[in-house]
Amino acid sequence: MIDLSGMISDSKAGPLYQQIVAALRRRISEGSLGLGTRLPSSRALAQDLGVARSTVVTAYDQLVAEGFAETRQGSGIFVCDVAPIRPPEAAAQPAAAVPPPVPGLLLPGAPDPDVFPARPWARCVSRVARMAPMSLSHQEDAFGDPELRREIAAYAARWRGIECSAEQVLVTSGAREALELTMEFLVEGEDIALEAPGFTPTQRFAQARGWRVHWLRTGARGAEVPQQMAKVTLLTPSHQFPLGGTLPVPQRQAFLQAAKARDGWIIEDDFDSEFRYGGQPVPAMAALDGEGRCIYVGTFSKTFSHALRLGYAILPSALVPQFRAQFIHPSAGAAITAQRPLAEFMASGQYDRHIRRARRLYAERYAAAAEALAEWPESLGYFHRHNAGMQIAFHLKESQNDTEICRRTAEAGYGVRPLSPHDPECAAQGLLIGFCQSPADDLPGQVAGLRRIVEGRR
Repeated sequence: MIDLSGMISDSKAGPLYQQIVAALRRRISEGSLGLGTRLPSSRALAQDLGVARSTVVTAYDQLVAEGFAETRQGSGIFVCDVAPIRPPEAAAQPAAAVPPPVPGLLLPGAPDPDVFPARPWARCVSRVARMAPMSLSHQEDAFGDPELRREIAAYAARWRGIECSAEQVLVTSGAREALELTMEFLVEGEDIALEAPGFTPTQRFAQARGWRVHWLRTGARGAEVPQQMAKVTLLTPSHQFPLGGTLPVPQRQAFLQAAKARDGWIIEDDFDSEFRYGGQPVPAMAALDGEGRCIYVGTFSKTFSHALRLGYAILPSALVPQFRAQFIHPSAGAAITAQRPLAEFMASGQYDRHIRRARRLYAERYAAAAEALAEWPESLGYFHRHNAGMQIAFHLKESQNDTEICRRTAEAGYGVRPLSPHDPECAAQGLLIGFCQSPADDLPGQVAGLRRIVEGRR
């Protein structure tokens, strides 16, 4: 006779049927209830345990579902072939979480996480969760949350001089996706012109698709208009990446006229134009576009937070129906949860205040970094003081190898990046030096330490 007493107790947590299941599962696993053992009938076990028969029936159903027992028609319930499970001799201790590597000092292009307005942002998220909870998980418009698109259109007019409607705004999962979507849509097997040096991911994207790529050599004042325009031209006119120059207005107008004559398109990558430290931000190239030839791409990764993974494209009106026909799923992959809170944050005026505060802090840090770099001898190289952006491009003398220098700086805890990978010909040698994540008082010492490494000193 099977002794199944002690399986349940009023002091144990959980429903009674779960206690019965746990006790029988343990005995079967340990082997004390062997293969083929017939379990008591549900009525008999219920009487022995002093519980309702339905409780035992539920427990038996669970055991059968898990494969610990089987029902034989007209005979009852029997234990299945379950190998005894022996507990480990010693409970394994979970491995301690390995902290991610520190990104390093003077990391270029990275906003300071301490500048992020965490509490105001949390209040916006909480307010949306109370007032419009469905907007955090459900979205019908494939171009993105309508309120966020409306706020982006207003922001583009206010800060970048672009007159557009919310219908022209496409929300994406960051600027990179916006760039790749527009490139894929517009090139259509023809040619594309990219800046050199330029943004490496877009260079790889174009080359991986076998497109004919024309390289626009860039300098301190941006790229020159080529004699033969490509079908699509990608530019960073407000703050050239990675060198930092601003494309003069006459050259912008010349590019737009050439695009019209070619029946082509210009994609304007405006990744950090808000951070101009002398005067107001320069109006966008798209603000000069009277022919509908410029697609404007913006991002919240630089101005607000990388973690949101939100960017956007502002399309010429003529392209909106064509893009609409291509998108079935909402927001081209952009996260839905953050869109309505960001719209709330922008509508309240807090986003503008955040940018002004960040620009003031980064201006102080830029000045400190630039003054420290100005102390470097000419024998190492030079830099242009553009008073803009989130990094400084320091051009090394030809005898230097930026990749090797960055390997040494990484060993010393720095996060500076080499310039040469951004040049398809690897002709440019330099260091991309950030400053946004360091307090202004710390930057002179950090830049001096970097100089010692570049000079080959400990």
